[in-house]
Amino acid sequence: MRETQTLRPLSYSISGAALSTSFSVSTIDSAIRAGILPVRRHGNRVVILARDLERWLESLPTDRPSAPPQLEGKRTGRPKRFVLSLNNPNGD
Repeated sequence: MRETQTLRPLSYSISGAALSTSFSVSTIDSAIRAGILPVRRHGNRVVILARDLERWLESLPTDRPSAPPQLEGKRTGRPKRFVLSLNNPNGD
């Protein structure tokens, strides 16, 4: 029996990078424009190396930052908004 090897791509197009990471094309494009995701060019073709894509993914935050010590254990969400309903006293 022959063993089957799965080859990993060496590079991705922008849409291929988006598809493989589950990010949108605009998110990948924004990272490229911000200079945090390097690309290579061959003619008009833009190529993202697999190792650069992996480094960018590993550089993303792992979790939300923890609350400062003075807020530990306290709710820090937005205050609730209440909508007041003014009834017409005439019943119209």
